[in-house]
Amino acid sequence: MFHKSEIVIVNERLYHLGIKKTDLAENIFIVGDPARATRVSKEFDRIDSEISNREYLTYTGTYQGIPVSVIGTGIGTDNVEIALVESYIAHEFDLKSGKKNQDCNPLTIIRLGTSGGIQPDVTPGSLAISSHALGLDTTGIYYDQPLEDKELQRIELESSKILNSAISENSRFKGKISPYASKASTEVTQALVNQAQALNVEFATGITVSSPGFYGPSSRYIEGLNNTIPDIKGSLSKLNINGLKAHNMEMESSLLFHLSSQLGYRAGTICTVISGPNESDSIINYEKAIGNTIKIGLNALLELN
Repeated sequence: MFHKSEIVIVNERLYHLGIKKTDLAENIFIVGDPARATRVSKEFDRIDSEISNREYLTYTGTYQGIPVSVIGTGIGTDNVEIALVESYIAHEFDLKSGKKNQDCNPLTIIRLGTSGGIQPDVTPGSLAISSHALGLDTTGIYYDQPLEDKELQRIELESSKILNSAISENSRFKGKISPYASKASTEVTQALVNQAQALNVEFATGITVSSPGFYGPSSRYIEGLNNTIPDIKGSLSKLNINGLKAHNMEMESSLLFHLSSQLGYRAGTICTVISGPNESDSIINYEKAIGNTIKIGLNALLELN
């Protein structure tokens, strides 16, 4: 049965991003903090458009001659879902007729983020490059996508076992945590690794855990609130799939990889680690580290093009 795509256009612009079809490049950086979108855009050769709508901020221009956009999405997989779907629509649909164009090139999307460390030996100020993501959010489960390999299945099964065993027996939520795993594009991950090595900075690769919240879902204790899982980071630090470990925690990559995989897009993430696993309330001065994150992302984009 054919269903017409439910695309919402207002004044020839997509409803949330506020962009027209010509306002987006095939190479996209996404960042949570709109102020970081402005910072990334300052590295562009030129800026052709700047569009602010709702919480979204999109700059499009060129970097060393390559067409590029950066989107500040705000925090969370739900915000990223809207940004990705509307980027897909802008790239692959005729906005007037609502018809999907054929033979579109795949988008390349790199997240430049911040995160907290999970492993006890993680160094605040170092960088984390994601090879996989583990979604504690539920956004991804609304886009049905077969598991790419048995490794993803093991990540899901082991993480579910670890997290549910950490919940009290008398909790109503015992047994109800069902994470989903997703995988970054190997090509993007390798380009980020290559450029981090070239810059000679401290980094690690592994599983990035995407939490649906900054406080309880990331095991930050606030007096008067009861966390279902006392120590999510400590629990997930035990996750080990043939040497592949949960390295850092943020709030966006699980959905980015999951949806990009479904669309055939290239996607990856590099994050500045701003705190260690036992320092959730301590955030470093990360100006230099975030600068390295942006530089590596830009250089990886050059390599991929």
